[in-house]
Amino acid sequence: MFLVLEAKLIKERKDRNLQVSNLEAKAYRAQMNPHFIFNALNGMQSAMVLGGEQEFNKYITSFSKLIRNTIEMSSDDRISIADEVAYISNYIKLQGHRLKQEIDLTLFIDPDLNQKEVYLPCMMLQPIVENAIVHGIIPKKKQGEINIQLTNDHGMLKVTVTDNGIGRVAAAKQKEKYAKHKSFATQIMRERIDIFNYYNERKLEFLMEDLYHKDGTAAGTKVTLYVPLDLKTRN
Repeated sequence: MFLVLEAKLIKERKDRNLQVSNLEAKAYRAQMNPHFIFNALNGMQSAMVLGGEQEFNKYITSFSKLIRNTIEMSSDDRISIADEVAYISNYIKLQGHRLKQEIDLTLFIDPDLNQKEVYLPCMMLQPIVENAIVHGIIPKKKQGEINIQLTNDHGMLKVTVTDNGIGRVAAAKQKEKYAKHKSFATQIMRERIDIFNYYNERKLEFLMEDLYHKDGTAAGTKVTLYVPLDLKTRN
C-alpha cells in the first residue's frame, strides 16, 4: 500500500510539474512576441523618417510578412528548418531596409538534414540574430556579415550564428536603449531552453563565444545552439 501510494504521489507531482512547464512555456513565448514587434516597429519609424516613401514601402512589405508568420507561429512550440530559414532571411532583409545597407547573410544547411522534418523551438533563433545585428553590427557602422550554419552533430542539430560585429566586450560598454532588451531576450531564451529540456533526454545547450583577430582586436561573436534532432515538446 505504501509503494502504491508513493507511486501515485510521484505521478501527481510529475503531472503538476508538467502543467506548470506548459504554462511557463506559453508565457515565455508570449513575452518574446511583443519584444520582437516592439523592435520591428522602432525600425519602421527609422525607415519612414530616414529612408523616404520607397524604402518605407519595402519595409512595410517585409514587416507585414514577418508579423503574419509570427502570428501563425504563436500557437506552435517548434518550427521546421525550412520555415525558420525563410523567416530569418526575411527578418535580416527587414533589418537591411532599416539600416539602408544590406546585411550579408551566408547560409549553410547540412544536406543530410531533412529541412521539413527537423525542428527548432519557435522564436529561438530570431533573438540570437537580433542581438548580433543590434549589439554587434549596428555599432560597428560597417558592412554587416552574418553566417548561419545548421549541421548534424552526433544526433544533435548544431546551429551556429557568427557575426562580424564589435564583440560582447565593446557592446557591454555601449549605452544604447536596447541594452535592457538584450538581457531580457537572452534571459527568456535560457529559461525557455530549461522548459524544453524538461521534455527531452538529450538536452538543449546555448553557448556564446567572443571572436578575435590575430592582433587581438574583436572579430565578432559566435553563438552555438544544440537541439535534439527528435525535439520533443509539450504537444
